[in-house]
Amino acid sequence: MKRILPTLLVAFSLAGCATMQKVSKPQPSDWDRTLYYARQNVDGHNYYAADRLLDEYVRTHPGTTQASETAFWKAAYTLDPANERGSLGDGITQLDAYLASNPNGMYRDEATLLRRTAAVAQSVNNTLRVTIDSVPAGAATKDTVVVVSKSRDEEIASLKEQLAKSKDELAKVSAELERIKKRLANPNG
Repeated sequence: MKRILPTLLVAFSLAGCATMQKVSKPQPSDWDRTLYYARQNVDGHNYYAADRLLDEYVRTHPGTTQASETAFWKAAYTLDPANERGSLGDGITQLDAYLASNPNGMYRDEATLLRRTAAVAQSVNNTLRVTIDSVPAGAATKDTVVVVSKSRDEEIASLKEQLAKSKDELAKVSAELERIKKRLANPNG
């Protein structure tokens, strides 16, 4: 007992002098902050500000892996149906560039899926445009021979039915794009 007491006294004295390492929450990286604020801007429909944030990251962190990943996010934001300045064609072109320049990119699988979905949406959109353009204006109101009018009315009805189907397909593709956007905005969830 006499030997344990001095040993404990020395141990407690040393423990009292030791500094405890402070446990602190890790600070988010510049990349994490950039993505966070870009997503905030996209949620607020400010795509221009999100684009500028990503451009600034590339300027201040050239040659980094994350800098090359900004191309994916810019393409995804260009494809967003809520982005008035975006388009399917531009988004597909940007995704093609990302996939070509980033063979091992962090978001390669997502980019491939998003590109395929955007291509289908563009195809449906083009089909709608052709269908609408092929129906002559005022076709249903012209006076013609009854047999021709009936045939024309049937054709118009058929085209309207195709248009309705195409609109349904476009709505499904838009919903899928929205689901992908939400998934990409929260990849850990």
